[in-house]
Amino acid sequence: MLAHKAEDEGVAVVENLKNNSGHVNYHCIPGIIYTDPELATIGYTEEECKEKKISYSVGRFPYMANSRAKAIDETGGMVKIITEKKTDKIIGAHICGVIFI
Repeated sequence: MLAHKAEDEGVAVVENLKNNSGHVNYHCIPGIIYTDPELATIGYTEEECKEKKISYSVGRFPYMANSRAKAIDETGGMVKIITEKKTDKIIGAHICGVIFI
């Protein structure tokens, strides 16, 4: 998260110097742990939604169903998407597995 965070904070500094409008939304900064398998997260977790009393839905997608994962024989893992129940707006995403870059 350090490089992503620093980039957003740098943009906010320039915006503040220019017109006092700089802001960093830390929930929009991805966090990645470069291990094997890799982990990536952005936005709210289910636990945070419960704490903040946000009504949410969860969708899960196994890597086994991903054709690229099958092609490189790396099917272990999953993607979890958290959406606001009323609007269906994505408020969190979490990945565990090989990250396809």
